[in-house]
Amino acid sequence: MSSETTVTSGTSIRIVPILVGFGVIFVLAAVAGVLFREPLFDAGSWVVDQYGAFGLLGAVLVVDSFPTPMSYVPFMALGIAGGMSVVEVFLLSAAASYVAGCIGYGIGRFIGLPRRVEAWIHRRYPNVQDLLERYGGWGVAAVAVLPLPLAVGTWSAGSLRVNSRHAAIALLLRIPKTAIYVGVLSQGLRLGSS
Repeated sequence: MSSETTVTSGTSIRIVPILVGFGVIFVLAAVAGVLFREPLFDAGSWVVDQYGAFGLLGAVLVVDSFPTPMSYVPFMALGIAGGMSVVEVFLLSAAASYVAGCIGYGIGRFIGLPRRVEAWIHRRYPNVQDLLERYGGWGVAAVAVLPLPLAVGTWSAGSLRVNSRHAAIALLLRIPKTAIYVGVLSQGLRLGSS
């Protein structure tokens, strides 16, 4: 059985790395729930008390809008550990991630990629721009589900002038990805705290 799924003729997404990524997040959440239960839940409670839903929304929006090596996963974990409902964490994170993808695309489209950002992307994520140049909207779909910073793909897609409607539709894949992450985090933290 192949570890790849064909998206279009000649295009494939590697399934195994995606599943491994979800597995790693589950294990890390469970281990954090066991080894760092009290500090993690205290930190989560403090963050939620201080910043609430707008803090989570803002953090995900910033992390997914600008090319950094960060992920929105730790913010979702803090929200869950801090007592926010799984549904609230999912809805806020999915909405913020989708909007951030559109913002990143818009920035890339209107200002392009600054030289330093482009050099960093080529060095750290060498295949992203080739994927987008070759497959357009399907490339954005792959970026939306792969375990890499969203803004790397959206800024690149904008600068390459990938069809904006195709990019917006492809970014909808952030919604199921976020649902899976929230479910994995929630179960991992629950397992670790039992």
